Amino acid sequence: MTEPNRQSGENEERIIEIEIERLRPFKELPPFQIKDDKEMFLLQESIEKYGILNSLIVRPVLDGYYEIISGHRRKCAAEKLGYRKVPVIIRVLSEDDSILSMRYVWLLSEG
Repeated sequence: MTEPNRQSGENEERIIEIEIERLRPFKELPPFQIKDDKEMFLLQESIEKYGILNSLIVRPVLDGYYEIISGHRRKCAAEKLGYRKVPVIIRVLSEDDSILSMRYVWLLSEG
């Protein structure tokens, strides 16, 4: 597995696979529960059939871990299916930018 070259100064994003145990939920996650409901069942069914079609968006945090900005449900569904790795896009975001991004994703999912 290769990780983005942070020394090059390039903002080029790419999809890589990261072990699920290196992912952490977004610490500023709004009061939002991942439910084991019909939508989760359908998501698991889709992932089982087609794989994860939309990569999770994560940001690097301390000690080689990544905080999930978008994709909490996909991570949960993949975990239930026995996935050990998931595709992610790593974005280097400030604390404020990550909060704004997460709130935007959360609002889209509520709409």
